[in-house]
Amino acid sequence: MVKVATVKYYAQLLFEGFLNSFSQIYFSNGKLLAALLILVTFFDLGASFAGLIAILTNQITALVFHFDHKNIREGTYSYNAAMVGVAIGIFYQFNLSLLVLLVIASVLTFFITIWFFNQLAAKGLPFLSIPFLLVTWLIIIGGKNFSALELQEKAELTLVAFYPLLFENTTNFIATLPFADVLFLYFRSLGAILFQYNDLAGVIIAIGILLNSRISFLLSIYGFVLGFLFYRFMEADFSHLIYSYIGFNFILTAIALGGFFIVASNRSFLLLLFVIPLIALIISGTHGLFQFFGLPLYSLPFNIIVLMVLYALNQRVAVSKLHKVFFQHFSPEKNHYKHFNSVERFSSQTYFNISLPVMGFWRVSQGNNGNITHKDDYRYALDFDVVNTENKTFKGNGQELKDYYCFNLPVIAPASGWVVTLIDGIEDNDINEVNLQQNWGNTVVLKHGDFLFSKLSHLKNGSILVKQGEYIHKGQVIANCGSSGRSPEPHLHFQMQLSPFVGAKTLLHPIDYYLIKTNDSFQFHSFDVPKEQDVVCNIIPTPLLIKAFHFIPGQEIIVITNENKTIKWEVFVNSLNQAYLYCHETNAVAYFVNNGTIFYFTDYYGAKNTMLHHFYKAAHKVLLGYYAGVELNDKLLISDTFNKPLNMLHDFTAPFFHYLTSKYHFSFTSIDNEHSPSEIQFATSVKGNFMQKTIVSSTYQIKINDKNEVEFSLINHPQSFKTILCKSI
Repeated sequence: MVKVATVKYYAQLLFEGFLNSFSQIYFSNGKLLAALLILVTFFDLGASFAGLIAILTNQITALVFHFDHKNIREGTYSYNAAMVGVAIGIFYQFNLSLLVLLVIASVLTFFITIWFFNQLAAKGLPFLSIPFLLVTWLIIIGGKNFSALELQEKAELTLVAFYPLLFENTTNFIATLPFADVLFLYFRSLGAILFQYNDLAGVIIAIGILLNSRISFLLSIYGFVLGFLFYRFMEADFSHLIYSYIGFNFILTAIALGGFFIVASNRSFLLLLFVIPLIALIISGTHGLFQFFGLPLYSLPFNIIVLMVLYALNQRVAVSKLHKVFFQHFSPEKNHYKHFNSVERFSSQTYFNISLPVMGFWRVSQGNNGNITHKDDYRYALDFDVVNTENKTFKGNGQELKDYYCFNLPVIAPASGWVVTLIDGIEDNDINEVNLQQNWGNTVVLKHGDFLFSKLSHLKNGSILVKQGEYIHKGQVIANCGSSGRSPEPHLHFQMQLSPFVGAKTLLHPIDYYLIKTNDSFQFHSFDVPKEQDVVCNIIPTPLLIKAFHFIPGQEIIVITNENKTIKWEVFVNSLNQAYLYCHETNAVAYFVNNGTIFYFTDYYGAKNTMLHHFYKAAHKVLLGYYAGVELNDKLLISDTFNKPLNMLHDFTAPFFHYLTSKYHFSFTSIDNEHSPSEIQFATSVKGNFMQKTIVSSTYQIKINDKNEVEFSLINHPQSFKTILCKSI
């Protein structure tokens, strides 16, 4: 049984790697595109078999030397070998000599690939088709020295010989279209990437690119037209483009820099306006030189320009609106949508989460750029005090420290860290008195990371509970609020700074999650800075909600549908320490984060009409502390809401503007007991908007109970359902 499973695993590994070896040539892992590209190679049986042998040899070499299976599956190691195989097979008759050459060339391609893969990856650069170029040039130069190989040049393509009308009719049809001369050059340049110099191959590849990626298709046309127009404008020699139809360098460069390595946007299209002419210059400047040595240029200009541009972008001191793709999805659409979705959802988030340094509701008595002392170097500080319903800070006549509501209340650590500076022993001032000599009063400075410190000042004399050098945890009480230093009445001074010194200049840094109270209503804020006069508090998690959304690795979740069908989900963590829910029935995956205050999903992979996808939408972002009336808003990918035809149509304009949006809304609806709840309900909705008009809508109700169950329902919808999630302990 184990052997059968092993054989099945390796067969699937090699098959997926074979498909991706072709699709990777066009910067994709699309199976349909791969199938069409393989079909094109079968226009010449020798080329197709040579490509297959080259890929298989490359894969076996990778397995024998125990290389990463992920890269084998994705075709990373073998797409250069595929091009080498097709190149050899297209020009030489298939015989034993060619087979020997293929095996040698494939092994050499693999090791050259590994070297460039590691050397360029260290600099944040791809290796592109450099291994293909080097090995193919070596074969062209050195192959003739091995007379025993008996390489024989072929006269014509196999399929052309058998079905000439198929090719002729395609060419004749294109000839009837407007701009036929440009179309001929475009289609033949597309086919030339796989050494198929005919229109039918180009048409099939163009269809494959269109079905696989609208942005890639748009870029292929845009890049080629830019190159063509530049040649015409400069009155350059078009024979350079017609020779092996190396206009494909424009196409590959446009896809690479327009949406694959750089996020597709109006800026990436603008970049190509300057980059494509450089390709033309390199083609013109090197064509004659390479002809002299009997070598074709192939994709050399593409490699030079893409590596040069990406290297230059790596040297920037600040990120411009040209965003490099840091996690490759092998799709310009996914790269684009996921990037801008993450920017909208998480751009304000910081590496270190800093919370309010107080417990309960406090007022921001002086905010950033306050009129009293928060000026110049100290403009990003916050002062806190406590007020009653009449907005007064004290009871009675307010002549004594104990009359002030905030005096002697606990002050907590805004984040975990080390106590690096501590000042104590300074007496608290009488009301309206200040100590200018010891301006900051009793102070604690905490180090949270390199060049990130928080300072809490005007603390009560003798109330500091921590010691210098001690490591303390977020939320730990460190002292009580006082009125020492320059403090005419009790309050807490809080600031972030770059150094551990008392008196250091302030640093603008957001508070991670907090609520603003207005009368009896609450407003949720995330990674924002409270404003003066805001009454704020940290969010206190509700144990029932914490328990409901506490998914731990290895935990199984049984999903019971209203049809009494059971589905098993399981919690896993990947090598990057990212947690996800996995559906055993559909193989769908939903990545999530639970930071103790918010539970939210970050990504989903798999079929859309599944219970896991519904849960991904229904609980896309959940506040883990119950506060009546609190609402949360978020964004989803448009692919989570709209059907495929609408998504595909939207892809054409996505780099320039979005007219489809997907919005998420969360609000609590009921609780049976605010002090010790056994049931909490909230409602969420997902709305797909065309411009400002909602055209798709889903509404969910979620019920949490103390039986370790989560019930969620889709309501007011043709596909309404009720589902219960039963978590294992």
